[in-house]
Amino acid sequence: MASIKVRLAKKTGFCFGVKRAVEMAEAALKVKGPIFSLGSIIHNKQVVKALALKGLKVVNNEADVTGGACIISSHGISPVTAKRIVKRGVKLIDTTCPFVLKAQRIAKSLSDKAYNVIIVGDVLHPEVRALVDFVATRSFVVKDGRSAERLKLDKKSRYIVIAQTTQSKSNFAHAVRAISKKRCAGLKVFNTVCRDAEERQAAALLLAGTVDAMFVVGGNNSANTKRLYEVSRRALKESYLIETEAGIKKSWLKGKASVGITSGASTPEWIVNQVVAKILKKGDVS
Repeated sequence: MASIKVRLAKKTGFCFGVKRAVEMAEAALKVKGPIFSLGSIIHNKQVVKALALKGLKVVNNEADVTGGACIISSHGISPVTAKRIVKRGVKLIDTTCPFVLKAQRIAKSLSDKAYNVIIVGDVLHPEVRALVDFVATRSFVVKDGRSAERLKLDKKSRYIVIAQTTQSKSNFAHAVRAISKKRCAGLKVFNTVCRDAEERQAAALLLAGTVDAMFVVGGNNSANTKRLYEVSRRALKESYLIETEAGIKKSWLKGKASVGITSGASTPEWIVNQVVAKILKKGDVS
């Protein structure tokens, strides 16, 4: 097979928020006593498994948090759930991403002033589910511009629009345009898309235009990785989403002179390096 050049996107590995969450979890695990995590602290199976081997007890039901301390994931938690856990004498270790915290503050502050809240995002994602519980008025979750067009809003009411932090800027913009056309009494728009997510998507788009194939490395359950893959695939059909180097198929490399690699914000650098190493058995890095 001919030499393959591997090009890395400008941003790979953990984002600031994920790095902070993992470091907080590792620090907590050095202290005596049980440490629980309500759901995955980040959406990366390999990292969560590594933390579990160090003693982190990952549970999906708050009733299974039986003492000690509980880590709130980087995606945030419902304030109602948080209060229930604290009432039972459990210490909370809040690793919520600062960008998610900003969206939560906006949702609470404006809904307290009688604004209804429209969230552009995935209704089943833990970040969005938690956001909804910060809203004191009515909340709506829309996936994209098309679902925003179908919203039935009261023209006499006031609304704000915020985004799940891992959304693409273009998807958020399409939804905002559709909502703006409904001409309600008041509308405020807050672009809460994470800066890191925007930068990764822009870098992936740029790289995809210079290579023969793209590998997007990250968890199948990671929203920001999936969004990164969607952005990459729009620019280059031969884009592939893989969790680790084990997901690479030989046929994907056949006839390729160059491949690009990007990663989701919850993908550690060591997994990216393993992907590079596997491809480099057949090419050179640049």
